[in-house]
Amino acid sequence: MVEQSVMFGALRLVLFFLVLSGLSGCYVSRLAWHQGKLLGSRRDVSEVVLDPSTPASVKSRLQELPGILAFAKSCGLEPGNSYGRYIDNGDRPLSWLVYAAKPDRLESVTWWFPFSGRVPYLGFFSKEERDEEEAGLKSKGYDTAKGSATAFSMLGIIDDPIYRSMTRRSRDEFAHVIFHELVHRTVWVKGSADFNERLAEIFARRVTLAWLDSINSDHGDNHDKINFLADLEDRRKFGVWLTALRSDLDVIYKSGRSADEILRMKGEAFTDFTRNRRPKFVGTDIIGGRAWNNAEVLAAGLYDGNDFPCPPEPAIPEKAKALMVWLRANKNSQIATVQTLRMVCD
Repeated sequence: MVEQSVMFGALRLVLFFLVLSGLSGCYVSRLAWHQGKLLGSRRDVSEVVLDPSTPASVKSRLQELPGILAFAKSCGLEPGNSYGRYIDNGDRPLSWLVYAAKPDRLESVTWWFPFSGRVPYLGFFSKEERDEEEAGLKSKGYDTAKGSATAFSMLGIIDDPIYRSMTRRSRDEFAHVIFHELVHRTVWVKGSADFNERLAEIFARRVTLAWLDSINSDHGDNHDKINFLADLEDRRKFGVWLTALRSDLDVIYKSGRSADEILRMKGEAFTDFTRNRRPKFVGTDIIGGRAWNNAEVLAAGLYDGNDFPCPPEPAIPEKAKALMVWLRANKNSQIATVQTLRMVCD
């Protein structure tokens, strides 16, 4: 199965605080140990920038951080003291993810954690441990999907560092991931992972476009924006494809046919969509060649496949800030809805 770091985006596990909450078990203990080891290696960003051994590509991204964070604040996001420290996690992903779903319906397997609530994934600092967990889920008859993360948010409980894996992104995507993670730090509706990811993605895309406009006006170079818009167009095409696939699968799963017939029709649907109904992407083939199943569909749906169009337009900072204030004030109420997401697009 081909791993898709871009598709699966960011992991949302507050590792230290699982232990503090009184939870037990090998999984939690291992995560806490690995996260503690990472946090113990933090260095001030200013120190890393001045260090002559710092790669130029890393230094370039870190030097843009103050401007990115200032723009985030103008749009209502709350960095606090996040991204003032740097962790060199090398060229490997920060975390390895596994998702699982029922084989005969679009229903994720979920796990509950303090602070984040119920989430449809598990994260590991070891690829081997992730693969072992996936094998166990498969043995129970679940559809599974694998991914990796280059960043995650501590949800405002402690300050988020910059990881080297984040700086490997292009200029536009580096800013985008910062804005995305800051949405989670600013607003997190507990137990609503799907809503949280879509909110962060829609808001971050629009703020990124506005930030690119602001720096382009200073330098007269729109190369980064052209690349970002091309990527958004590919995501739009993928979202249309994913929404249509989900719709067809829903019809099959609710057809009332026998279990064997449903699984046969499911296989035919995936074959049709991956072979005959693939969109023509400008850049990356987001669908790829992996074996699509219910877990893949639901994992991808955390970021794409909205049932309404959201034009790629830049955010207006004042309006974005007002919306973020409203979201923060109401984050414990019933705001995890499509209507709220539409507000971000208006």
